[in-house]
Amino acid sequence: MNKPLIIAHRGYSTRYPENTQSAYRGAIDIGADIVESDARLSKDGAVFACHDATLARIAGDPREVADMTAAQLCEVALAGGARLSPLPRTLIDIAPSRPVLMDVKTPDLDIIEAIVRDIRACDALARVWMGVRDLSQMVLAHALLPGVRLLAFLPDYSRAEEFERAGAQAFRVWEGHVDDPDAARVVRAKPTWITMGGKNTPCEVGDTTPERLARILALRPRGVLLNDPPLMTGTAASPRPSETP
Repeated sequence: MNKPLIIAHRGYSTRYPENTQSAYRGAIDIGADIVESDARLSKDGAVFACHDATLARIAGDPREVADMTAAQLCEVALAGGARLSPLPRTLIDIAPSRPVLMDVKTPDLDIIEAIVRDIRACDALARVWMGVRDLSQMVLAHALLPGVRLLAFLPDYSRAEEFERAGAQAFRVWEGHVDDPDAARVVRAKPTWITMGGKNTPCEVGDTTPERLARILALRPRGVLLNDPPLMTGTAASPRPSETP
C-alpha cells in the first residue's frame, strides 16, 4: 500500500499562525504532501485564507471577513507579525512546491467563481484541489474549470455517489465518524481523506495523538489532514525564528 498523503491542515498550524505563508512554508519544509488552506471572500470579492467567519479568534478583531475589503484584510496583524494570505499569493508562492487544497468555507457560488479566476490567473490548475460541501458548488467548479481536482466535504456520507457523479475525486471523513456505517462504507469504497480530531473526538480539529493516528492509518485512507505533519513524516522540527510573510 502507498503511504497516505500528509495534508497539512491550515499549514503547519501547530507551530505557526494558521493559514499564513509561514505555516504553509513550514509544512513544505517538514515534508507535507499537500498544504490545506481555507477560503473566504472579502467584501470586494477577493479570496483570503481564513477559517472563521470573523477575525475574533485569530486576531482579537470582531469584524467579519465578508464585511471587509481586501485592503482592510491585508492590514490585519496576526501573531508574530504574520498576515492573512490572499489566494493568489498562496498559489504563486506555495503551489509550485506543493499542491494546495482550498477548503471553501461558504456555500455561495460567487466564491467558486473567484477561486476559478485566481487559479486561471496563476496558471495553477495542475497544483490545486478544491474542497466543497455544497453540490451546486461542485457542479459549477467542474463546469467552469474542467480538470480541477475536487474533494467532497460530504454533508451526508450517504451522498457520496451523488458527489462522485458531480466530479468528486476524493471524499473527506471525520476521524470521529469512521465507525458510522455510512462513513465506513465511504472509507472502504472511495479515495478517502480523514480529518483528525474535531467531531466526536476529545481533540481540536486537526489535532491527534500517535495512538489515535495509528488507528486511523490502519484503515488505509488515501490522505490524512492534521495540524502536526511531523507525526507522519517522522521529521523533528528544528528551531526557527518566527517569519513575517
